[in-house]
Amino acid sequence: MREQPSSRPQIACLKIFVKSFLTAYALCTAFHAPLTRAGYDTFIDYAIASIYELLGEYDLKFLLFLILAAVCYGYGDRRRENGASHSFLILAGFFSLCLLLGQSYFQAGNSSLLRGSWVNLLKAALTFAGYTALFRTLIGLAAQALDSHTFQSDRRHFFSDHAFLKSFLILLGVYLPILVLAYPGNLCWDAIGQIDQVVSGTGYSTHHPLFHTLIMGGFVKAGQKFLRSPDMGLFCYMLFQNTLLAAALAATIEVLNRRKARFGVLVCTLLLYCLTPAYSNLASTALKDVPYSAFVILYVVWLALLLEKPERLKNRRFVISFFLIQLGVILFRNNGLYVILLSGIASFLFLFPKYGPRERVRGLLTSFGGSILTARLLLAFLSFACNAVPGSMGEMLSLPFQQTARYLQFYQHELDADERAAIEAVLGDPGALAACYDPATADPVKARFNKNAPPRQLAGYMKAWIKGFFKHPGTYFEAFFLHVYGWFTPAVSNSIRYETDGYDLIRKGGLFPNAEKLLIFYYRFAGRTLLGFLENTGAAVWALFFLTLYQKKHGQKHSVCAGAPLWISLLICMASPCFFGHPRYALPILSALPFLYGFTLTSAPSRPAQK
Repeated sequence: MREQPSSRPQIACLKIFVKSFLTAYALCTAFHAPLTRAGYDTFIDYAIASIYELLGEYDLKFLLFLILAAVCYGYGDRRRENGASHSFLILAGFFSLCLLLGQSYFQAGNSSLLRGSWVNLLKAALTFAGYTALFRTLIGLAAQALDSHTFQSDRRHFFSDHAFLKSFLILLGVYLPILVLAYPGNLCWDAIGQIDQVVSGTGYSTHHPLFHTLIMGGFVKAGQKFLRSPDMGLFCYMLFQNTLLAAALAATIEVLNRRKARFGVLVCTLLLYCLTPAYSNLASTALKDVPYSAFVILYVVWLALLLEKPERLKNRRFVISFFLIQLGVILFRNNGLYVILLSGIASFLFLFPKYGPRERVRGLLTSFGGSILTARLLLAFLSFACNAVPGSMGEMLSLPFQQTARYLQFYQHELDADERAAIEAVLGDPGALAACYDPATADPVKARFNKNAPPRQLAGYMKAWIKGFFKHPGTYFEAFFLHVYGWFTPAVSNSIRYETDGYDLIRKGGLFPNAEKLLIFYYRFAGRTLLGFLENTGAAVWALFFLTLYQKKHGQKHSVCAGAPLWISLLICMASPCFFGHPRYALPILSALPFLYGFTLTSAPSRPAQK
């Protein structure tokens, strides 16, 4: 039976109301510990409490969300009627799941707020439906907004000439006052350890990138020796890393300007660089992540240009600069090697059909293999010259160690003699290991790693780790999500200001007394405002997911491949010891993402690819 035309508006209004109600429910609902029958005298009391818990509260806030959601869905439906519709259901569902899991793990340390009782399970299902409907509409509207605008223009503007120099000077003008106020520079524990190695001339280690250790420590030692001021030496290093970061960010403006990006695109990109607190904050902190991120930005820029026009590989100047940039990525952070290696393989597979056999081999060696080999040789020489101790293999096992420690908290009594011996050989006493488990960071567990454990004992530990997984996989999964959920939900705040207790060699406190307190106040305050959202790593990861799907829908395979370094960086973040207070791990994603958006929007027509 055919539907009557007169009933269609009513059905459409009903759909909008249902989605709006679910969305308002999702935005207002609060999850609590599961209700248990044992906590109530009678079943009737338990049933009434469960209904109250399920329904939630319907107040003015709920009504406002209901109205706003209805307006949003009504507008979204009209846009779909007037143009092409984008289906982002899977992405919207993924975002919703991230929010729900993140909320449960943040509040309870497990997923009990979502599945601990039939009430929580039903609340989670309704909330998931409301979030999914909202995100699907918002993502679709965002995609249509990008499709309906032109992001290129031939009109002359402020950046038409000398775009790099102008943006570079603007960025320095924004960052330098913070750097001067923080004089001689903010320190974190990693930097203190690196400087100590060079100043003392002993105890060199490859735990941190040795190349960066020698540069940063070299600046401080030179200031101590020639200027009789280690403070001035550190400040000179801060100028060095600030210059690198500002130059890399200015290079993105230059490239986008050459692609005829509209003035508004360039201004918005530059404003992100200027206003996002993480840039000036970390740029005034002695960190390997700042110069490393600068080279990752340049690597993404050069990689995007190469994948768009493979003939650039025949340009000697381009190849040499690309080679040097890759060296910088590898030398300034130990895991930079994996960024180059894995993204290089992905890029080579993308370029493979475009070249003959001879050019394929030459392209692979000159574009990626040469930089990896050169960097490894240089690092081996530096390590030999400094008699550096190799870094701990435990750095790569943060996640398995966390899973083992959480497993021991619940099931230590189930260990057999072989399992106990295998864990003790690598991580010490199982009871002490379980006691030092911290869901927010793997550092306490990782610190128990026996660096002298031979491969045979590591293999024994991995065998015990696998046995534990098959016994209680749920515990392993919870330990995994506790370890990584902060990278995937904007609801988790992760703004940062490193605050060490001090360092005898270099004074602390800023340019004048209490200057550091002013900076701490500013960055903590910024983290509570919209500015804090700009440095939120969960939001950046969501933006990366959306951009990649948008690129795929528009057939921009070269742009998708150009984002490979950021996806690899995300994997590195997930393997890192923690995410609370450490957005510096995701600084390459935060800093390169604006360029990738600009590159995508200026490289193809603003319409979806034909299926």
